[in-house]
Amino acid sequence: MAIQAEFEHEDDWEEFLERTDPRKRVQKKFKGYTWSFGRDEDDEGFTRECVIIEVPAQESTEPRHVKVKLTPSHLTLELHGKEVINDSFTDARWLDVEASYWELETKKNSAGERTKGIRYLLYLRSDCPKYITGALFEKEKATMGAQDDSDDDTADTRIRQIANLKEPEPRRDEDVYFSEEEEFSDYECEGCGSKSVQVMKRADDREFKVYCNDCPYVSVADMSKEAPSIRRQREIDEARARKKKEKERKKLAEKLAIQDQVPVDLAELEAVD
Repeated sequence: MAIQAEFEHEDDWEEFLERTDPRKRVQKKFKGYTWSFGRDEDDEGFTRECVIIEVPAQESTEPRHVKVKLTPSHLTLELHGKEVINDSFTDARWLDVEASYWELETKKNSAGERTKGIRYLLYLRSDCPKYITGALFEKEKATMGAQDDSDDDTADTRIRQIANLKEPEPRRDEDVYFSEEEEFSDYECEGCGSKSVQVMKRADDREFKVYCNDCPYVSVADMSKEAPSIRRQREIDEARARKKKEKERKKLAEKLAIQDQVPVDLAELEAVD
């Protein structure tokens, strides 16, 4: 069974799962190149975490047109004599220079046309605990703004976030309570607001009443009152339904925006006919 978060933290948990899903490779685009972080097989057939840099190239490009210089702290890449990348890494501790390599590849784009490009695989060192999810090069920091730095995204921080996650309480039926005290815990005096009250039925009472210990006020007790746990469960269900409806509305709005269509009232169309 998948781990679930409390309702108040569901959005943060979903964002964490989306960001840390190794099956989803997020492409970050910059001038002249794109890069992504994920997993790929090395020359020995082992799956390793790596950064993949992709640079579009001309159809006539050959290996002799590519000039590369890679160090743990800097990458220089020239194509047909033109500088594409000449920048320092934001962190010089993660790169395995010896295992990294580049290759020319030909693939089809979304239009079905064959395109050629450079695919540079930068493998992480086996003793590196971090994930490359922030800025890769120093020049990227200016364009990425105040996004989280990848120095904070390590295996330890991810494990700690999962360990500190508080799961919701088990779902209960309306007739299930953990204790009798919970059912009557939130009675209060309607006269002074004190919670120091007693719910009882004296000999001369026809029904249960709330007797205040701080004032002489007496009121009829609502014995059909929901337990706090049941009431919170119902409120969460209602809030979750509203959030689901809002998400569906946003998705529909985005779909209509992509299609560049304006919602039309069917009643108006029938009136025109």
